[in-house]
Amino acid sequence: MPQASSELRSRMEERFGDPISDAGPTKFLEDAGYKLTSSWLWEPKKGVESLKDMTQEEYECMLFLVHEWDYGGLFTGLVKGPNENFYRKIS
Repeated sequence: MPQASSELRSRMEERFGDPISDAGPTKFLEDAGYKLTSSWLWEPKKGVESLKDMTQEEYECMLFLVHEWDYGGLFTGLVKGPNENFYRKIS
């Protein structure tokens, strides 16, 4: 069941032209250097060790995919699951 906020959906619509599709945010993260694993977690790009290291756009795309599509979070290799709270403020 979709759970992304209307604010986050609006940001995805502004950025990718669709408030619900996972295609735009997924491609954005992949193009930025993140790799989606078979367990639906994201391997970070070089230089990213936690959510705090992500750009605002990267964070919002990952947050949208987690909330709207039940993707996993950022995989750091220490735990096999979403490893940080995804309720960081969207600025």
